[in-house]
Amino acid sequence: METNNTQYITIGHEKYPVIDCEIEQTRLRFWPENPRVYSVLNEGGIVPDQALIEKTMCATEHVKELKESIRKNGGLMEPILVRNGDFVVLEGNSRLAAYRILAQSDPIKWGKIRARLLPEDIPDAAAFTLIGQYHIVGRKDWSPFEQAGYLYRIMENGAKTGKELSDELGIPLSDVNKLLKTYSYMQKHNENNPEKWSHYEEMSKNRGIQKAFSENPELEAEIVRQVKNGEITMAIDLRKLGKIAQVDGRKAQRVLNDIASGEETIYTGYSIIEDTGKLDDTYQICTKFRRKISETDFIDRILNEENPKQTRFELSKIEKISKRLIERIDESINS
Repeated sequence: METNNTQYITIGHEKYPVIDCEIEQTRLRFWPENPRVYSVLNEGGIVPDQALIEKTMCATEHVKELKESIRKNGGLMEPILVRNGDFVVLEGNSRLAAYRILAQSDPIKWGKIRARLLPEDIPDAAAFTLIGQYHIVGRKDWSPFEQAGYLYRIMENGAKTGKELSDELGIPLSDVNKLLKTYSYMQKHNENNPEKWSHYEEMSKNRGIQKAFSENPELEAEIVRQVKNGEITMAIDLRKLGKIAQVDGRKAQRVLNDIASGEETIYTGYSIIEDTGKLDDTYQICTKFRRKISETDFIDRILNEENPKQTRFELSKIEKISKRLIERIDESINS
């Protein structure tokens, strides 16, 4: 190992010494917590060995493209981060995998790799924060699934709370919670495919879908099955299900039941409800308004107002407008 100099980096208001050096890449170890392969290789709670991690990393398109970039550049533009002592690569696992591929054809040229050595006693919490700053706040080259999985495991290990992650990484707590919500929903359904992230994000955030799922677990199971096997190709298509679920009436409920049983798809079901005209924006506006003024909490707020005269005045105007609209609609229907 060739040492150049010692510098310092700040993590969470603490300074840590780092040593810039070149190190034999064969001495380095992949980090099992690396989000790019964690979910695939840690199924069943079994920690993968180094050979399996390397094989998996080297097979990814990302590493293959990175290998060519490094080869053309003649080396790394940015050093990897290595924990001294056990020589685990905390940041730069993909670059290490690329070097391993390059070394197969030229072990001399690609035998050493630029690195920054972190202290061997650096706290896990500090290491987690540092890596998060690289991939969640900085260049954001991890997918949302990888980012969320990383945050999820930090919290599962009891290292940080959501608020602490938000403060240390400098990202809104709402963004942290959104990532964790979608990831947790994927874990609930044993889904580890990053390409399905958008589907589960849509399902977890769409109130209409979640309401339908809570009332009909069979519907949730069927939709998840279709997402997993690719029958629902685009995440945006799931909004059709949410719109069906927002429609009142027996017909919409029957359609949801038929989708749950497999007799209809979200596409054919949407067409059935669309033909009723109940997906029209004007209909939806009226429905939402009716639901709002029918809510117990809303009624209680009106009845408990110290001076409800203004509210009564507005409601009386709404009543008059409604009557005139109904009369005009009846005239249009009968003309």
